[in-house]
Amino acid sequence: MENKELKILFSEQSAEQTSAIKHFFEEKGIKTFFCSKDGKDVLNTIERIRPQIVVLDVFLSSLDAISVKKACDSLSCTPELFFAVGAYDNEKIAFQMMNNGFNYYFLKPFDCSSMLDRIEEFMDVDISGQLADTELECKVSEILHTMGVPAHIKGYHFLRQSIIMVIKDPEVISLVTKRLYPDIAALNKTTASRVERAIRHAIEVAWDRGNVEIMNDYFGYTINNMRGKPTNSEFIAMISDRMRLEMKKERFC
Repeated sequence: MENKELKILFSEQSAEQTSAIKHFFEEKGIKTFFCSKDGKDVLNTIERIRPQIVVLDVFLSSLDAISVKKACDSLSCTPELFFAVGAYDNEKIAFQMMNNGFNYYFLKPFDCSSMLDRIEEFMDVDISGQLADTELECKVSEILHTMGVPAHIKGYHFLRQSIIMVIKDPEVISLVTKRLYPDIAALNKTTASRVERAIRHAIEVAWDRGNVEIMNDYFGYTINNMRGKPTNSEFIAMISDRMRLEMKKERFC
């Protein structure tokens, strides 16, 4: 399952708690909402925002968590996951919640990382991995923009995919014609030769019209030796290798 605008709803009103929870989950790409600890308000909010994940206090006013869950079962927008949270480490309460369709019972104060693990487990998603891919794509896009590679040409998108692929698997750069071009072609329903030509064209455009200082920063030896623009594999290798080193520095600093 893909992480397509996941939404999570909490029955929580504490300003301190909502701030920490919102920061954690929205940093992971999950839209986070809160409502009062009132069962009727929870139901109205579920119908309005249609979250895939609902985290409820066991004891709510108007309707308790179990009553809310039963009411939701008849809705067309039934959430995929229901988590219960409670202040008591009570096996009977936990069993009762699970027996009434809740996926998990968390003891307050719950750990957001543990809750994220349960979401990934029950929904079969890799939210952390998807986020990493999104951040990587943004970083590569930023570099290509500063270099002057036009975003509207096909070669731009092929270059971005190629750089990300090589960052994840450096060995691919030594198999440009056997793996890199065919893999990119398969992703875009085109041919390997068209991928090669589009990337070469994108590099030519950037080299002729792009930011000279940025180019010199990345490919100084190439310019200084008057070898002309780098080959497709040189261009991809230089950027991916530099980004990989920068990512290592960020990880260990």
